[in-house]
Amino acid sequence: MRRYALPVGLLFCCASGSAFGSGFALLEQSASRLGTAFSGTAAAADDASTIFYNPAGMAKLTEREFMVVASGVLISSEFKNSNSQAALGQPLGGDGGDAGDWNAVPAGYFAMPLNERFAFGFGVNAPFGLKLEYGDGWMGRFQALNSEIQTYNFNPSLSWRLNEQLSLGVGVNYQRIQAELTNSVNYTAVVAQGLQNLVAAGQLSPTAVPGLILANAGLEGHTAVRGDDSAWGFNAGLLYEFSDDTRVGLSYRSTIDYTLEGSVRFRPATTANPIGAGIITAASAPGGQLATGPARVDLKLPDIATASLYHRMGKVELMADVAWTGWSSIQELRIVRNSGDVLSVTPERWEDTWRYAIGATYQLNDQWKLRGGIAHDGTNVPNSTRTARLPDSERNWVAVGAQWNPGNSWVVDVGYAHLFADDARMNQDDGNAAARGFLIGEQESSVDIVSAQVSYRF
Repeated sequence: MRRYALPVGLLFCCASGSAFGSGFALLEQSASRLGTAFSGTAAAADDASTIFYNPAGMAKLTEREFMVVASGVLISSEFKNSNSQAALGQPLGGDGGDAGDWNAVPAGYFAMPLNERFAFGFGVNAPFGLKLEYGDGWMGRFQALNSEIQTYNFNPSLSWRLNEQLSLGVGVNYQRIQAELTNSVNYTAVVAQGLQNLVAAGQLSPTAVPGLILANAGLEGHTAVRGDDSAWGFNAGLLYEFSDDTRVGLSYRSTIDYTLEGSVRFRPATTANPIGAGIITAASAPGGQLATGPARVDLKLPDIATASLYHRMGKVELMADVAWTGWSSIQELRIVRNSGDVLSVTPERWEDTWRYAIGATYQLNDQWKLRGGIAHDGTNVPNSTRTARLPDSERNWVAVGAQWNPGNSWVVDVGYAHLFADDARMNQDDGNAAARGFLIGEQESSVDIVSAQVSYRF
């Protein structure tokens, strides 16, 4: 009977391992910065997107500027099975196909000098985002189907030039988050748990259990967790100019604490077996373990610190970035009903990460500037907690871009980057192989990013 003992709290989709991953922090807020693989982000200070990367950089802008940015992120992510095991009473299923797709990342900025010392700016962007969706019936369906996170950030900022060398900047961030996580539910495992309880209560003979599990094999339902919240944060930075050709920038974006409130919804399976049907009905009834109802989760998004260098030599600009992201703010995923009952607690044990980037531009002529860059991203997810929600791994960037400045107040920038991701080893039962199966294999992923921006200076 021990093989059928399934902790009820682990039957929920919201306990499905890593609901969030380092890949959902978005740098794609500027086509000009994309062209150099986001090197020099806190020191370049050559357009209004500095509002996001380092508000102190607005001190370098001499004209009012309005900018619109449109980026597309194409994620390719496919699971390659090695020796995965099916959940209790279920077929194994397929490989899930390509879970990635195109994701849009819009941004807009307005910056204006107020006088010789002060400048004001306002940015609208999406600093975090994620969307991965596997095909129905895949072998990891009890761990993940759809994972989607959207954020909207509104960022008024102010810069202050203290003297010829030093400028400071600060911004306020009002941010809204929406999230949806779905997966299938193994109701055969739910029935098995109910049978275990009946045996423990003396209401069912242990010898009847295998036959009843067989009679309720292949029972599959669906569940979705949805929630949203709004919260406040800040960003700040400084820019120090050694000369007209050399400067360094430091920037910091604060953590943002959310309590996502929404619901957990279950679509239960049906069975003709009366004992199985009774167990599912009891679990789905109000107050039951699999009842639809309000739920919430606390989430602390990470802070980010960046140090950047900019140096110009004639027609060439050289840039570099070192960035730290405090992903250790996420150590567990705890889902709680409004009654205070804990649905699940999933260890995450995420780690802080470092990013390194170098890039350069070349002023081809009065109208055209060419860009290029490379970067390396670390991963925040330990091997032991990597799941299909977002199978994060280390990534290497190669980026190119160009700027067209016709000299009539309009400036157009385009950029492209390809991210080479390491294959991510998957060895995940999500805490309960009988309820969710055992994913064993590798996730092969890559990312392509295209971006265009139009600026109007007046």
